[in-house]
Amino acid sequence: MNTNNCTEIKDAERRGLTESGEHHKPFGFIIPAGILIGLGVGILVDYVFSGFLIGLGIGFLGSGLLPLVRKPLESEGINLGNTDVTMLLIGAFLVFIGIGIVYAPAALWPYAIAGFLILVGIWVLVRGFYHIG
Repeated sequence: MNTNNCTEIKDAERRGLTESGEHHKPFGFIIPAGILIGLGVGILVDYVFSGFLIGLGIGFLGSGLLPLVRKPLESEGINLGNTDVTMLLIGAFLVFIGIGIVYAPAALWPYAIAGFLILVGIWVLVRGFYHIG
């Protein structure tokens, strides 16, 4: 028995070069699926653009929340730091805009967009100062 091969295999396992256990699956299909479902529902209710925005927003929300709901591998612990807040904010904004196009009066939009931009600016400042300190 050649012990050099065993050592090489153990080194490869430490570097992650071997296939052990379940792989992380790519979840790139969630956003296009949300768009298609939103478009389909939008066509049915005669609000195609709103359906598109809501479906896109739900796709972003799903992509951002998926790390929280998927079952972690045995070697992983639950890590809440993997949540992508940017994806969640974009998704929530798109859903808000899509619903707002259907239900909100046109006079409300300048205030809603301005308020959103102010909140995003504050969030960028807080996040920037948090990373500096």
